[in-house]
Amino acid sequence: MTRPTTSPSRLFIAVLVPATLREEIMNMISELRDVSGDDVRWINEQNLHITLKFFGEIKSEKLPAMRLALREATARHAPFSLELANIGTFGGREGLRVMWVAVAGEILRLEALTADMNVAYSVLNFERDQRPFKPHLTFGRVRDSVSTRRRAELEVAVGKVEMPDLLWHINAVSLIRSTLTPKGPTYEIIETVDLIPPHPDS
Repeated sequence: MTRPTTSPSRLFIAVLVPATLREEIMNMISELRDVSGDDVRWINEQNLHITLKFFGEIKSEKLPAMRLALREATARHAPFSLELANIGTFGGREGLRVMWVAVAGEILRLEALTADMNVAYSVLNFERDQRPFKPHLTFGRVRDSVSTRRRAELEVAVGKVEMPDLLWHINAVSLIRSTLTPKGPTYEIIETVDLIPPHPDS
């Protein structure tokens, strides 16, 4: 249930990761976590997701329209499948900042869904995303205090992680509220819309 609030909320739309896949991802990076120690802030397992659209701080009175736009954007989309691809980083070897897992599979279906998100929310005066959509799962962020040399060591360690074959069925999309805390963000689902399989006669 959505809590009542009159203050702005930090909102985004995402595809959430099922529990079984989250566990597999955490197992996959366990050795990397051991090597990295406190130099990396690891994403809470419950928070793993692919961001489709980020809004930032939004006033609460816009929530009803944003829920409706989510339903409109997903109306013509059926469930589809993705799979985990390679592990990557942002920032380069000496400027490593973020660790993530790329996805493969029915990417065109995911891109079409994201495009419809941009169309639906442009009606509410949200700008369409200008940067190319690069779906990924962020799982770790290097702390600001970490030295350049250490960042290079961590980048090498990321490259040694073996990627298992993992299939992921996308059945729903969620509008999420993010609250920043000293221990990292906490997420609250405001609205989830199921992707509906096409009718046999359609």
